[in-house]
Amino acid sequence: MKKNIINKIAFLLSITCIITASSCNKEYINPSAASTPSVTSSADALMNLAAGLQRRFTIGRQSPLYNAPVGGMYAVYGLRTLNVGNTAEAELEAGKGAVTQANSIVTQLWSQCLFTKTEAETILNNLGVAADPGDRVGLKAYASIFYALSMGTLCQFFEKIPLNSENNAAFSNRIDVMQKVISVLESADADLTATSPSTKFINRIPPGINIPNTIKALLARYYNIHSMMTGTYNTASGNKAITFATAASQSIKSEFRFTTTTTNPLGEWNATVNVFGAIDSTLGLRNGLAPVPAASDPRIGFYISRTGPTTFPLKAFALNVTAVYPVYLPGEMSLIIAENQARQNSFAASKTALDAVLTKTTDIFGVNANQPAYGGPLTQADLLREIYRQRRLEMFLSGQELEDSRRFGRPAPNTPGEERNRNFYPYPQIERDNNVNTPADPAI
Repeated sequence: MKKNIINKIAFLLSITCIITASSCNKEYINPSAASTPSVTSSADALMNLAAGLQRRFTIGRQSPLYNAPVGGMYAVYGLRTLNVGNTAEAELEAGKGAVTQANSIVTQLWSQCLFTKTEAETILNNLGVAADPGDRVGLKAYASIFYALSMGTLCQFFEKIPLNSENNAAFSNRIDVMQKVISVLESADADLTATSPSTKFINRIPPGINIPNTIKALLARYYNIHSMMTGTYNTASGNKAITFATAASQSIKSEFRFTTTTTNPLGEWNATVNVFGAIDSTLGLRNGLAPVPAASDPRIGFYISRTGPTTFPLKAFALNVTAVYPVYLPGEMSLIIAENQARQNSFAASKTALDAVLTKTTDIFGVNANQPAYGGPLTQADLLREIYRQRRLEMFLSGQELEDSRRFGRPAPNTPGEERNRNFYPYPQIERDNNVNTPADPAI
């Protein structure tokens, strides 16, 4: 996206800050709309900007927290649009050529991730103004989390992404973008081993995110994706994914929290019961992947209401406007370990990690499978099929569904038994209008 477009929007938003100046003595500035000089002048100014990162990423129907889970689940036939007046959702449900470059979900996912990335970069590029080591480490780690979430999300939905914020920015391939994401996170992780974020910094950001564990969990997630990006499994990346997934705590929550004024966007739109619901009582699993009967797996009842026969409202992390949303789930970490062990033909180790999910009854978020241990063949193909199945059941509405479908080689669009309605989303028209380097849209 053009840098000047971002700056113009930020300037228009910043006008709202003027209103508060005469109404009270306390300065009240929208940190995400402040001008560049004001947010880079001091550690306190950077903390104001940092405090706005979560709001940018999670609040409102335009946020990535709405558009990534929705875009991911529609792409794998997991959601049904309940009111065709919701045009953007209806297009994603139809998929393939029905998804236009003007689709608002695709457009907002693209633009808001790039906005979040730009604001995170502003903090990372100006850490020198923070004299206190604890302030500096806190700023770096927290900004790295949102840099990674924004760019890592784009990598899962788009074939190429601009790494730099500039006029007519060049597009980079997903491998280069993911390597940048990993390097940012690894630098933050290294700093956290020596210095903890200051109490002052922790008190300035929204509560809920455990910074050290989130860094490790995101490193596990993105190394896991990176391991298959070339089309051939990268053992070095897979080993890193295992290492960081093992290090991320499964007993400490890291979550986005909401209130009645700063609302969960999935819960807000789910509460209207006229936008979307699960497509069926098995979360849209096809080709023999669904539990039989569906009621045998309590995670389905955890995630959706079986009111049927045509509506299956969402529950759990989309239940209402104040429902928390996990930054990562403990089960995700176990499944990352299981996947990479399977790809390395360490089948016993893969089964051990897989069983940790299947038999789980004490999940900190309540995502419990309570199923028998895996009893299928100990082959790579069989284990990976079951791991994919468990990711769909364990991580419903995580936003990782489209990437998972590609990485596990599930049936592609226009092939027998297709399980996704496209491979990547088209580039938004707003980008094409403002960047002459926007590539041609990828094949469906």
